[in-house]
Amino acid sequence: MKASSHSTFVLAWATMVACGMDLPLVERIASTRPLAMRVVVDEPAMRGDIAERAEAMPFETVSLLPLIVDPRGPLDDTRIETELEPVWLACNLVPTQGLFGCVTGAVPLDPDDLDDCAPASLEGFDPDDLTMSSGPCRIPIADDQSAARPPFTVPIDPTYLLGGDIEVTMVAHRPSESSTPACLRALLAGDDPDEGCVYMTQRISVGPDAALLELAEQFGVPSSALPPGPDEIPQPDRHPRLTEVRVAAFEGNASDAAMIDTFTPNAGDVIALPWGARVEVEAEASADDLQTYLVVGDPGSFTERDEYYEGAWFVSWGALLSPTSDDPLSQNTWTLRAGAQDEEDLPPGGTATLVYVLRDDRQGVTWTHFSVRVTGEPDTQ
Repeated sequence: MKASSHSTFVLAWATMVACGMDLPLVERIASTRPLAMRVVVDEPAMRGDIAERAEAMPFETVSLLPLIVDPRGPLDDTRIETELEPVWLACNLVPTQGLFGCVTGAVPLDPDDLDDCAPASLEGFDPDDLTMSSGPCRIPIADDQSAARPPFTVPIDPTYLLGGDIEVTMVAHRPSESSTPACLRALLAGDDPDEGCVYMTQRISVGPDAALLELAEQFGVPSSALPPGPDEIPQPDRHPRLTEVRVAAFEGNASDAAMIDTFTPNAGDVIALPWGARVEVEAEASADDLQTYLVVGDPGSFTERDEYYEGAWFVSWGALLSPTSDDPLSQNTWTLRAGAQDEEDLPPGGTATLVYVLRDDRQGVTWTHFSVRVTGEPDTQ
């Protein structure tokens, strides 16, 4: 079984920073930038009070949902498909490998030698042979499917029965820079990619592990060949949910500045505020979505662990008080005046975007965003 279910999201893209230049602020959206990926189990509509699953069993289908942004906000599916032209790889992570270890462990590899991932099937599965398999395959995209959010059906493999997961990697390129084939060749050759390449890697968590052991025994795998499991099957890992975003805008940074208005923006909403306004933002998540899960210790022993939240804030323009948070109620201050690395006194196109990404410490992730149309000029305040 897995030694830990801790979430490790790897975001990798090539950037070149000239000597003497400041490193970009971690919260700044200055160009096309990948921020997160959700792995969502496709299942029949459920009650509204049940969060989406982030953990899948063999033969279940998941959707891979990347969050990629530029200063205008998140890219929609059409822009991802036409401007980034992504291809997707799947690779079995053995229990001893960390995320991004499967693909990098397979290099060098010729892209022409990549096979399409085989359909999920029991054909060839031998309950007496638990040899773990590895090596990347290309996720096929049907004509009626979107390369921006492809589906993937979890196969049956001894790797998962023994504690492994699946690594999925998106390979793409920045708009009008490089090409996806060039970025794929660089990745599989183990070369340094150029600055136009974009890579995103996420884990498909296969389980719960106790349910996998039960399934393996149904398929004829002898219990003596499997690691011990807990007495009861735990709930699958689920994504957190944001319940509400609240905004209060003030005329300036002074503590006694007059309030302009309050808002509860939905994802994608645009509100209008004057240049120089202080924007107090609260993003509230459901504390009930924090799950208790099991971590394996010595063989046959398990320890309970509680999830925790990790929040990350991003803006395309303006000054942000903090880029991180760790509480179900995350609070931040966004000042609508040029920040430390903004080149213009006003946001490009007159609109600035804020993005909030919330993760738990396993595979759960969600996000929201809204934009502000900045009115007025600095010299008129």
